[in-house]
Amino acid sequence: MKIYLLWPGKTKEKWLRDGLDFYLKKLRNYYQVKVAEVKPGKGPGKRKTELMNREALHMERALPKRGRKVALDRCGKMLSSTELAQFMSTVEYSGERKVCFLIGGAFGMAPSLLEQCDLVLSFSKMTFTHDMSRLILLEQLYRAASINAGSPYHH
Repeated sequence: MKIYLLWPGKTKEKWLRDGLDFYLKKLRNYYQVKVAEVKPGKGPGKRKTELMNREALHMERALPKRGRKVALDRCGKMLSSTELAQFMSTVEYSGERKVCFLIGGAFGMAPSLLEQCDLVLSFSKMTFTHDMSRLILLEQLYRAASINAGSPYHH
């Protein structure tokens, strides 16, 4: 199965990039992983909605043609690590070959993009930076893969 990770812009902080690289390396023992950093919705004097919509257009262009789409949003459904592992297992055994995880930018994700997703996830009732959410997502995907493989990483 192939996992696509789609988000706007590059991760700025070196320590976060190091963490992303660490978990990407581990995750690639289980899945093919492709990271797509699309152009962020920036612009002088632009409103929040306009920026989110512009970002959504860039993300829609980068989406794979087929596969499940999972968005991260604070209003999404909260899953335990075991439930995420079950979701990944269900997708894999259903014959789907691709899962795309989308993380919005600083203002979140445009509703038009959220509506296209098969699942909207939330990590917490708390708000995290979009850069921090990337690291949390990768760790949780690695944990889910470890659970499904029977690895001792998750106890």
